[in-house]
Order: sequence, then C-alpha cells, then structure tokens
Amino acid sequence: MRVVYLADAPYIHTRRWVRHFVERGWDAHVISFRPAEIEGATVHHVAGLEAIGKARYLVRARHVSALVARLRPQLLHALHLTSYGFLAGLSGFQPSIVSVWGTDVLEAPSLTPFHRWLTRQALARAGAVTATGLRLAEATLPHTPLRKPVTVIPYGVDLDRFSPSPRGERSRLTVGAVSRLSPEKGFEYLLRAVAALRDRGLVLDVLLAGDGPSRPALESLARDLRLDARFLGEVPHDDVPAVLQRLDVFAMPSTWEGFGVSAIEASAMELPVVASDVYGIPDVVIDGETGLLVPPRDVHAIAAAVERLAHDAELRRVLGRAGRAFVERNYRWRDNAALMERLYAEMTERPSQRPVRA
Repeated sequence: MRVVYLADAPYIHTRRWVRHFVERGWDAHVISFRPAEIEGATVHHVAGLEAIGKARYLVRARHVSALVARLRPQLLHALHLTSYGFLAGLSGFQPSIVSVWGTDVLEAPSLTPFHRWLTRQALARAGAVTATGLRLAEATLPHTPLRKPVTVIPYGVDLDRFSPSPRGERSRLTVGAVSRLSPEKGFEYLLRAVAALRDRGLVLDVLLAGDGPSRPALESLARDLRLDARFLGEVPHDDVPAVLQRLDVFAMPSTWEGFGVSAIEASAMELPVVASDVYGIPDVVIDGETGLLVPPRDVHAIAAAVERLAHDAELRRVLGRAGRAFVERNYRWRDNAALMERLYAEMTERPSQRPVRA
C-alpha cells in the first residue's frame, strides 16, 4: 500500500507519522516544500520560488497535483490545513485525510476573508479530518460541512523513551522548556517572571532548548534582566528526554497553542507544568492535578505559580507523578498510532466518495 503525505519533511511530527507507517509496511512518499530525508520514505522536495513565501503553495499547486497523480497512492494524507491541506483538496485525489494541527484553524480563518474561504475549501474537500485534541476539534467543526466529523487523534509520547530518573536535591531549581522560540510561545513572560522572583529573593536557573525567530530577542532580554539563562539551540528529538531531566519545572506560557505536545512530553518525564490557560492546553495540562494553569501574558501569575512549586518539593512530585499517569492513560504513542491505523484502514477499504464542496 502506498501513502503520499503532503507535509513539511523536517517537522518532527511529520517524521514520526511517516516512520510509523513505514515500519507498518507502507510505501511512504512525502511531498514537501522544505527539504529533508526521512529514513525508509521517499521525499519529493518542491523547490524554488522561496522568495514569494507562502504564495508558492498556490503557484506550485498544479505541479503538486501532477506529482500525486503520478505516484498513484492508495491514500493521500495532508498534515496542516491551510497549506498542504488546501493542496490536497486542489489535487482532487480521494481517499484523503487532512490533519489540523493548531494555527491553521485557531488563527488562519480570522486573518482575511481569503483565509476563511481557504480553510473551508480544504475541509470541504477532505475525505476525513483529524485534530490533535478535543478543543482543536471543536474549533474546527464550525468551518467543516454539516455532518462531517472531526476525529481526535493526538500525537502521543513514546513512554519507553520518555522515562524519568529520580531528581535529587539541587541548590538551585531550573525552570524552562523544549520548544520552538517564536512569539506565540510567550517566553518573554517567563523571563520577566523569573526576574521578578529573583528580585524577591528566589533565584532560579532558566534553560530553554529550541530555536526560532524569537531567540535573539529572548537572549537580549535575559541579558538585560541579568538572568542566569542558558539557550541550548535546537536539539534532536532523541535528546529531548535528557534535556527535560535537567528541569524541575516545565513552562509553557503560550499566548495560543493548538495542542501542546511538549507539555505531555514534560509530564511523561514527571515534570510539573506551568502553562497558559488557552486553546488546547487544558487538554494536556489538568489544573491542580498535573500542573498549574495561569492566564496568558500574566507575568505575576506565572511568577506565583513557579514560586509555589519552587517552595513545595512534595507538590512538584505529586503533580509530576500524576502527569505521567495522565499521559499513560491518554497519550501513549502506540495507542494514538493505532487510532490513525484504523482510520487508514477505514479510508482505504470504503468505496471512494466525492467530498462535499464548500
């Protein structure tokens, strides 16, 4: 069986899904506007026209459609709605799946009437739609044709790899995250909160792993605030558990977040999580049970939550252990992958149907 993915090949969650189905015996091809190799799969890089930004998705749509037709897959799976999902719809190929991942539904439809139209078109032409969490699915439904369901299939965590070791007593606690460093992640509010705590006598280390457009500004802010903050840059996904093991508190001060897979990876490592109460985060952080939720952009609330955890080692342990149990119940990778496998089987075994037009 052959599956063609329309997706960014370097993205870790693209790679995880592709590798899983390669291991399950599928002949996997990835059509990507960003180059990368994925072991066991064939990546078709759509190069050129980078200077025109996202407009190149439209300009190269006919090329992508021709490539899908030439590959003759049994299934087409687009990861991300308003770029690759729209291209999947334009190709006219069925059966198809479009997976919604966050900003493509939470932000894009409100940008312009064109973006709203593009969102509805991509969802209307999809044979099936998936979302990573319940709240993201609920946000997707208003844009979908009547009676078209949205199936919740999370990313999940490999609990064999994300397995914590005991954290001993440390002279200073470390708060931080493994994340893309972009404006919506809200790390400026974390740095300001840590500075406020330092001024009240609580000194913490900050560790941020990841890269992105906000990194220079965050490094500059950390210097201005005179914080002991370390920026590790991008780390391979295989090294993420080791980085999380170095933390005592995981922070996700996002201004929006479609799902929050980094929070469940942190919970799998028995870390208490301080996170913003926005969008999909309450799907993955249970306030008072696996972490503490705070209003977005609220430096004082972040500082209070971090301070509470810093002064209460037993609370850190209780929330961390509950977080691990929560992930085991809801976000075990092999269980989530089995949900996608069942959807693949259903899509390839059902008679081909024309999607509803928006």
